Amino acid sequence: MKACGIVAEYNPLHTGHVYQMNKARQISQADCIIVVMSGNFVQRGEPAVIDKYARTSAALKAGADIVVELPVYYALSSAENFAKGAVLTLNTMKAASICFGAETDNVDCLAKISRTIISESPEYKAILNKALAEGLSYPAARQTALLEYLPECKDIITGSNNILAIEYIKAILYNNLNMTYYPVLREGAGYNDDTDTAEYASAFGIRKMLMSDEHDRLKTYLTAGNSKSCPLFLDDFSNIFNHKMLFIKQICNINNTDFADRLAEYEDISPDIANRFAGTFTGSDTITEFAMKVKSKNIVYSRICRCIMHIILEIRKSMSDSYNNIPYIRLLGFNKTGQQYLGSIKKELDVPFITKAADYKKELIFDLACSDIYAQAVYEKYGYVMKNELQQNIIRI
Repeated sequence: MKACGIVAEYNPLHTGHVYQMNKARQISQADCIIVVMSGNFVQRGEPAVIDKYARTSAALKAGADIVVELPVYYALSSAENFAKGAVLTLNTMKAASICFGAETDNVDCLAKISRTIISESPEYKAILNKALAEGLSYPAARQTALLEYLPECKDIITGSNNILAIEYIKAILYNNLNMTYYPVLREGAGYNDDTDTAEYASAFGIRKMLMSDEHDRLKTYLTAGNSKSCPLFLDDFSNIFNHKMLFIKQICNINNTDFADRLAEYEDISPDIANRFAGTFTGSDTITEFAMKVKSKNIVYSRICRCIMHIILEIRKSMSDSYNNIPYIRLLGFNKTGQQYLGSIKKELDVPFITKAADYKKELIFDLACSDIYAQAVYEKYGYVMKNELQQNIIRI
């Protein structure tokens, strides 16, 4: 059997995602579609609006054959690390190809950009270093350098989905993986477009509809399996964040240590961001209010949100060595086709393949704790007690 992989968050799953799954199967001629999906936290630095089990069920009903979870460490990482974790997971599962949405289907130009970043020619590196010396953040400096070095690709370099597409290809090329890549031209609304006039709305637009309780508009886009019963948003973690920051600050006061230095121990928090966090924190802002105060020309909002989630979930820089390679694969759901494919590759897997969390508590200890924090936020908002992760069953369709 031949498998094609899709990296997704399905936050939430909608008709555009169904279109991509159908195109992936058609283009790749795959027998099985494997989805590597972020769990209860997503790359923008936010909680998933709907829990991972509901989204897994929706994905399987929409055409996926297997859904596995991307560990929280990768799911809340930069685009580069997010893509690396997902691609290595698909490679471990013997996927022959990967299919991703993009604002272009010019695969040659996407690959050219990826090779440029990997090779870092002297000319490109000089442009990059100049941009960094001018005070630009690394992502902004890299974009500036690519625009100057590859003017023929200027319309491709800046697209939100293209940025991830480049990272997927880069991960494949850098790791010398035997995996074909297929971009699918994005249809309908753009990544950050909240319009309701397109046949395929963006997940961003749908999340705005969820926040405003616009049920009639939602029916146009959401597929079977998604639920309005329990949407969760970033500010639902404000109390947890404020309590955590106050606790860290208190420990620093007791030990006579610097608050900013302690914050800089968390993943992706530079000394500059740590100082901004320490100087801005009052304990009375929502997360979005705090993030808007901290953001600057060179520190984008999504990075700040990821940093906040790193603090809440205890994701530290010291953890990076544990994720140089895929530590395990956790199965969330499958159908009959997926079961057949898993049976054909099971003996070839070289990492633990987890179907029962209770049997792998040591391996999953960090992700299980993160799920507990998500469940706590659900309880605070709705008074609903989510099922314990160790008691959750694999979704079978």
